[in-house]
Amino acid sequence: CRLVGSEMCIRDSLQAALSALDERSREVLSRRWLAEQKATLQELAGEYGVSAERIRQIEGNALKKVRSEMEA
Repeated sequence: CRLVGSEMCIRDSLQAALSALDERSREVLSRRWLAEQKATLQELAGEYGVSAERIRQIEGNALKKVRSEMEA
């Protein structure tokens, strides 16, 4: 981006970072942070058939990857 820090640049960077994630990680982050009606760890755990702790781990790993992609 030419205008570092501009809203458009940030949006493009975030979109690219999210697209680098696998579908489940992208869905977990989207539903936990970007959705108007945010999902809880327990709700997502029930839907995916895993523990809330596993959803938290997926979310943490996805956030690390997004941060890394946006810094690149």
